[in-house]
Amino acid sequence: MKYTTLYFDLDNTLLDFSASEKSAILRLLSLHGIDPRSEYANIYSAINRKVWERFERGEIKRQEIFEIRFVEFLAAIGKNADTAKMSEDYFSLLAQGHDVIKGAKKVLEYVKKKGYTVCVTTNGVALTQHKRLRESGLEHFFDFVFISEETGYQKPDKRYFEYVINNTPEKDRKKILVIGDSITSDITGGINAGIDTCWYNPEGKKSEVTPTFEIRNISKLTGIL
Repeated sequence: MKYTTLYFDLDNTLLDFSASEKSAILRLLSLHGIDPRSEYANIYSAINRKVWERFERGEIKRQEIFEIRFVEFLAAIGKNADTAKMSEDYFSLLAQGHDVIKGAKKVLEYVKKKGYTVCVTTNGVALTQHKRLRESGLEHFFDFVFISEETGYQKPDKRYFEYVINNTPEKDRKKILVIGDSITSDITGGINAGIDTCWYNPEGKKSEVTPTFEIRNISKLTGIL
């Protein structure tokens, strides 16, 4: 087989982060006395995504993500609340979300049976990500887990992938495949590190960045491997 090692993104590749995020935000709003409207959750999601993209481009520091996103969110919906407390409560609520993407578990069963070295490569808060991974029932599929907070680097920074390579058995980049839903962090990061990439693109988005492979359904990954 061409590849020996697989770098799986976690959010919206294996775990349904969008569902977990929406649930956490709606519960957070109720907790802070704000009407839990679906449109508010959508506004937060858009702001959060843009703030993370700024971080991935190196425009802001990691801690600023957690400070900025709720300030911008409350301004957008015209509400007032304690943003520091909201951020703290949000982490706790988000950690409770661990919905698995349909077909992801079967893919992981397949790659483990085939003998691949299987890694989680994810940006995020370590405590939250470890808890979600553990409670999803997927943790045992992975040989290694690399969370940006613990590595000191984040995708798409080339140093993040260097860190992962240095701490896993496979050193030949031609034998590694990055699998993820994010063009900016997973695909661009993998390409910049000289690693083949598979873009999980369920919505059929367009991009000027060209991955090695592109799939609309995570189950299709087995056809590549």
